[in-house]
Amino acid sequence: MADPITAVPYDIAAQNTSGLIDFESFPVLPEPGQAIAGAIHAPGATLGASLVGQSIGASGTFTVLGGVPAHPARVAQPPTSPPLAIAFHAGFGSNAAFPLGPNGFAQRSGRGEGSMAISFDAPIQSFALRLHLDYADPLGSRSAPGPVWLSFYDADAARIHTEALAPAHGVQSFGFLSTAPITAITLTHQDPGGIAIDDIRYSLDSLTN
Repeated sequence: MADPITAVPYDIAAQNTSGLIDFESFPVLPEPGQAIAGAIHAPGATLGASLVGQSIGASGTFTVLGGVPAHPARVAQPPTSPPLAIAFHAGFGSNAAFPLGPNGFAQRSGRGEGSMAISFDAPIQSFALRLHLDYADPLGSRSAPGPVWLSFYDADAARIHTEALAPAHGVQSFGFLSTAPITAITLTHQDPGGIAIDDIRYSLDSLTN
């Protein structure tokens, strides 16, 4: 069976999207910003730490998602602890989200070390996001960031694809097109410096047509 998910440039995927989560509705605060106690709601989408049916565990300072999402795939809420922090991010030049890991918002080792989950009110077929894993390294003296994993779930809440990303330093942009309906996406990673997420785009065609 052919893989339904195809990686494409961010701008290509963005051409097919009208949904946007850019965190600009939150106060502009320097890092560490503010912890968000519950899920974030946007037109056609909900953003949190995990999906209903998944367990949240720890591997060192990183969040690990286990279990199988329940059908229909939906972001778990209320979360057991704040899933995200929002702060102004110098790399993006705008607000961004920092997934909170096992050590939580109060500790530097907790900010940016967590997972992220997005569920959609109606299936989508285009998705894009920007990640920042580390600042530019012009001397090449630091090891590469990452890795990051994106898992895609279909209308039956079955995982249909996992994309392993190996981002470089600085802002990295990723886009995806799918021939199958996507109802949820999860992100996990093991980047020691922690990640920031911005400019999440997703199709809203099935909601507006």
